[in-house]
Amino acid sequence: MTKAFGTAGVRGVFNHTQTPEQVYRLSETIAFAFGRGKYGVGWDGRKASALLAKTVLSALSAVGSDASVFGLVPTPVLAFGTRSRSCTAGFAVTASHNPPEFSGVKVFNRDGMELPKSDEERIERAMAVDVMKPTGAFGQFVPDEWVIDDYIGAVVARYPRASQPLRIAVDCAGGPGGLATPAILKALGHQVIPVNAQVSWRFSARPPEPTAANLSDFASMLPTLGADFGFAHDGDADRLVMVDGSGRVVPDSILTILALRALGPAGGDAVISENTSSAVEEEAERLGLRVKRSRVGKTFAVLAAEGGVFAAEPSKVVDPKWGLWEDGINAAALISNLLSAERGLLSRVVQETHWGYRQTNLKIPVRMDVLAREAKASFSKFRISEERTLDGLKLVLGDGSWVMFRSSGTEPITRVYCESRDPVMLESLVQLGTQCVQSSSGVRG
Repeated sequence: MTKAFGTAGVRGVFNHTQTPEQVYRLSETIAFAFGRGKYGVGWDGRKASALLAKTVLSALSAVGSDASVFGLVPTPVLAFGTRSRSCTAGFAVTASHNPPEFSGVKVFNRDGMELPKSDEERIERAMAVDVMKPTGAFGQFVPDEWVIDDYIGAVVARYPRASQPLRIAVDCAGGPGGLATPAILKALGHQVIPVNAQVSWRFSARPPEPTAANLSDFASMLPTLGADFGFAHDGDADRLVMVDGSGRVVPDSILTILALRALGPAGGDAVISENTSSAVEEEAERLGLRVKRSRVGKTFAVLAAEGGVFAAEPSKVVDPKWGLWEDGINAAALISNLLSAERGLLSRVVQETHWGYRQTNLKIPVRMDVLAREAKASFSKFRISEERTLDGLKLVLGDGSWVMFRSSGTEPITRVYCESRDPVMLESLVQLGTQCVQSSSGVRG
């Protein structure tokens, strides 16, 4: 069976590893598998996305289904609209944080949740056989440009107006998050400084993935802008990264801890991805939550299945009281509300968190079985206390430090995650982890 889905939907380089024909076939199969009904369709600012959205709509119509056309919207708005408009499913035509040459499609069920693995496998099986028959009637398209206004209004209604307004810079990455996040924070009473808020298919200001390197220019602005802190999105605004007022990119674990404290769950399950910092696990346990680890990109599915109270992976937060989707826009409002009420909390949490975390992205695809042998041999000198294969390979050392190797599910790169309380150990893990990937592919640094 050909595997269509990656970590989050299907992605590839437009007209190279992902073509309109492939997207048409996928959309047609999904509409056939889920049945005739009304589907939501929205897209990000990439030129390829606008074209592929028309491809999706054509496929839906061909099998007799209607569509609510949400237009250019952030992915969280598509998820919200799919649920609020009672759609059978929703298509977000976006490549999210991937480089500009990529295109992609994320699919959401009627609850606004990305498809769990069982549904993805069902669709892949259906794609393997040609059982569809042409419909006798074409579906209709209905524009729904009000969905983003409804989303903004719903988020604003969740939070009180700030009694102590903050000065917040928001880097929207040239993506459609610029259509929502600044307006929401302003409506909540904050002074907002939009940055890269004009939608751009080129992502000319910075690459869409909000890494520390890509946010260097934005971070350097913060002290001169006099901002209390800054937020940064990826290309479709399901991710959120923070930068403090001094221009330091805040570790993802701090953002997740702030979200946990803002939500204040009294008990239940917290689902975090295998690559999430141990600092988040410790905070969740301190709050009396049971921690469950998940594959990257599937925390929401475990959350839904287990009836949990919170889910997160680096730069992504799921608040089930709001919706079963990853939502960087709602997370910005949630955390701003907390920091407005508790001034100085950001710096206190940073000081309290002693784990050092590093993610390295290497444009070196490898076979995981070869990499696993290399890594276990290389790291054996550190006394490996646990080997985990839930998602790639994670080696936990005797002092709690760990290194994790994982092939990206959205682009041809290998990711190395390392964490330790000891800065010297952290550097050693990063260096050795990088060498393992290079050796596994025959590349020498």
